[in-house]
Amino acid sequence: MKNQRLLIVLSLIGFFGMIQAEEKADTLGIIGNIATNPQLKVSQPEKLAARLLPVRTTEEDATAAEAGEKTAPTSSGGYRIQVFSGNNPRTSRSEAHSRSATIKAEFPEWGTYVSFDSPYWRVKVGDFRNYDDAKAALALLKNHFPAFGKEMRLVRDRIRNGN
Repeated sequence: MKNQRLLIVLSLIGFFGMIQAEEKADTLGIIGNIATNPQLKVSQPEKLAARLLPVRTTEEDATAAEAGEKTAPTSSGGYRIQVFSGNNPRTSRSEAHSRSATIKAEFPEWGTYVSFDSPYWRVKVGDFRNYDDAKAALALLKNHFPAFGKEMRLVRDRIRNGN
């Protein structure tokens, strides 16, 4: 009987200790737990570590360029023009690459981006920082490619900032 009581008390202590540890983990979050526990070691690929670094501002890029440092392209919020979106497994991939090549031939100064986010193949054009520039480019594209016009629309996206 004493052994059963002792076992029950020890189980309850362990249970409440576990609840308290979970509450502490919830309040600290993952980063807090990593920072407060020196025994934990985080291992990650170099490419992931580079993506997790903060994005440098244009002024920081200019300062780095003056110092002779190489700068990676940065990204920010902006607009692109979506010119194609298709989910036909037989034809959408080739259609996306075909439209990308057609638009790139007419407007080489604008980037074209082909992406696949299952099940959709999409083609987006340009890196526009503001809505007015993107809207003007959309009108120009619709005039040059009236056959694609019904599918073209402005989308908010992460855009590349030039080097």
